Amino acid sequence: MAFATPQFISTAPPIKRPVPSPQILWPSALGFSDDGETDLLKFPSLGAIKARIGASPPEPLLAFTNAAQNAQDRILILDDFLFKSKDGQALQSRYDQIMRWFPDGLVANDIRILTNAHGPKTEHELIRQKFAERAAAINRRSRNRVGNVTIAINFTLNTEFPYVHDRFAVVDNELWHFGATVGGLHEALSAATRGWDSDQHDAIRFFDDAWRGDARSLGRGRHG
Repeated sequence: MAFATPQFISTAPPIKRPVPSPQILWPSALGFSDDGETDLLKFPSLGAIKARIGASPPEPLLAFTNAAQNAQDRILILDDFLFKSKDGQALQSRYDQIMRWFPDGLVANDIRILTNAHGPKTEHELIRQKFAERAAAINRRSRNRVGNVTIAINFTLNTEFPYVHDRFAVVDNELWHFGATVGGLHEALSAATRGWDSDQHDAIRFFDDAWRGDARSLGRGRHG
């Protein structure tokens, strides 16, 4: 059973929150940071790098998880490989990591994930179903919501907007940039930056352009 993806763009007034100062962060491994968490402000040590490579699944970027869980308006994610896990990591564990961004008490309504199609169509339908169920659970359980949340997923990034290499996320009005998988879900050494004003960088307009796709790009796709 296919799940239709909403194509509308919300026109509700955006919620403005203070954007923190820009930071560069490295997802690390448990036990390798001064405060016992997994986010580092400096390049990790070789021991931390190896510990992270060997973990399955790797520890996520805690700062992004916290930001998403506390979003008040929107969570927009653009990432070719968000649902493609490394060899040896069960797909379900990757889904579970992403679903932690969307707890029962989530307030944000506009959640859209733009990614690439990996695997068979049945897998895409399963992903949409799992995240539709997560949205339904939030709508049933949350006492702080105004309106219902939807988690819309498009698998059209490579076919309808094959121009993007990097990964990005917008949480409310804060732009995040990732060297690898959004949320620090890739096991290899990579960094993320946060603290960029999405309005100053035209990030939401860009995401909406990518979400709608470019009809002239159909059939091109990117390779490598």
